[in-house]
Amino acid sequence: MGKSDDIDWLEQNENGWVPLSLPSTIGHETFVSGDLTGHRLNVRYFRDPTEVSVIAKAVFGPGTQGPPGHAHGGSMAALLDETLGVAAWVQGHRAVAADLGVRFRNMLPLGSRCLVHARVVAVEGRKISIEGALSNDQGILFAEATALFVALDPAKFGKLAEDASRVFGPTGTSPG
Repeated sequence: MGKSDDIDWLEQNENGWVPLSLPSTIGHETFVSGDLTGHRLNVRYFRDPTEVSVIAKAVFGPGTQGPPGHAHGGSMAALLDETLGVAAWVQGHRAVAADLGVRFRNMLPLGSRCLVHARVVAVEGRKISIEGALSNDQGILFAEATALFVALDPAKFGKLAEDASRVFGPTGTSPG
C-alpha cells in the first residue's frame, strides 16, 4: 500500500459516517492532526450519527516511531486525547482534558491504518467523561482510554470557540 492508497482510505465515508471539517484553528495547527505531510500522523475525523460518537481514521507515519518499526506510545496517547476531545466538542462541550488514562494492549506497527472510536459516556456539571479505543482496520486493539474533560468558559478559547460553534454547533447543544 502506498501513500495515495492511505489517503483514499482515510477519505472514505464508511457506514454512514459524516466527515468532520475541524476548525482551522484545530485541524491545521495541532501536534496530532496538524501534520499535513503524513510524516507523523495522517488523521481524518468522522461523526457516526447512529451512535453519537466520533471516529478518527489515522495512519501512523515514520515520525511516530518509538520501538523499532512501531508507534511510540505517546503518539498513540496523543491521538486518543485529541479524538476524545473532538468527541466532547462535537457534543457542544468546550472542554479540555483534566485526566487521561491509557491502557496499551498491543504494539502498533508503523504504517498501520487505525480507527479510534470515542464517545461521551457521562456529563455531570462541568465534568465530561469520555472513552475511546484505538484499533486497526482488522479489529486488533492497540490501546483504550478513559478521560475526564472539564468544560471551560468559551471565552477562554477565543477564536477557537467561535470557529467550533460554526462547525459543531453552539456550546451546550448537540448538532443534529
